[in-house]
Amino acid sequence: MSRSTKTGRLGQTGFWFVSPWLAGLLLLYVGPMFAAALLSMTTWDGLSWSSLKWVGLGHFRSLPDDSYFIKALTNSAVYTAMNVPVQLLGALGLALLVRQSGRWAGVWGAFYYVPHVLSGVATILIWWWLLNPQVGPINRAIATIYEGLNGPMAAVGLGGTEGWPLPPWLYSPTWAKPSLVMMNLWHVGGGMLIFLAALLRGGDTVHEAAMLDGAGRLDRFLHVTLPQISPALLFNVVTGVVLSMQAFGPAYLLQNWQQRDGLLFCVLHIYRSAFEDHRLGYAAALAWVLLGVLILFTGTTVLTTRRWVHYDFEEGGL
Repeated sequence: MSRSTKTGRLGQTGFWFVSPWLAGLLLLYVGPMFAAALLSMTTWDGLSWSSLKWVGLGHFRSLPDDSYFIKALTNSAVYTAMNVPVQLLGALGLALLVRQSGRWAGVWGAFYYVPHVLSGVATILIWWWLLNPQVGPINRAIATIYEGLNGPMAAVGLGGTEGWPLPPWLYSPTWAKPSLVMMNLWHVGGGMLIFLAALLRGGDTVHEAAMLDGAGRLDRFLHVTLPQISPALLFNVVTGVVLSMQAFGPAYLLQNWQQRDGLLFCVLHIYRSAFEDHRLGYAAALAWVLLGVLILFTGTTVLTTRRWVHYDFEEGGL
């Protein structure tokens, strides 16, 4: 059997092995995207084929006039700007703590990671109870702290804490998004695992050399640790922004009229347009705009990686 014949057979075998993935890609991703692109250029209520009409780019031209779309995009951007830095700091802080835990690093790492796999509706509803401004344990704890500070503050002439308000959390347009950011700290274990893997791979040789040169702890963190984990930082930033801009579950479950659409995010607006207002074509146009925003951000971030992402670090361990 000739060499070319063997190569051809190997190629056919490889194709058959990869064909289930290709079928899933075409049926579950490429096909729906193509259908959504066509749907975005039509008006259709999803109930009757007679309502299907071609409008071309009409939906995209009308987006600037949709106040709800502008509010949803603004809410998503503000929430992302608040959520991603907090998630990064929390995940990196836990990763540094675990790395310094010595022989117990695996135990503490598993302990911090477990909440990441416990996400879902039940967890969201538990947080809704915890953040209830009237009967929630968090505000009860804050009220107890107020009571403890009241006497000492009154004794020194500061007026006490009787007039200090309790945070309304999810029942305020100002506190709604910070409440979700605080809730998301429950899930920092995923990002922590990525940072921990980068820290463990970086090794201690460069740190030891920097210490011999007289570098302090802050200098070593800024000029040694951060460059070593910059690929992990890039991954967590991109995935954090994408997931934050696509936030839906908490906003859908925890929305109320007192928030004044403070949790009206892009995906929630898409859902309302499609399944409450029966404007499937307009919802598809909104989805494509959101995809365009995420592609623009991801592309811009990747283009800047040469300036701050370093892949030439030394392999090592604890």
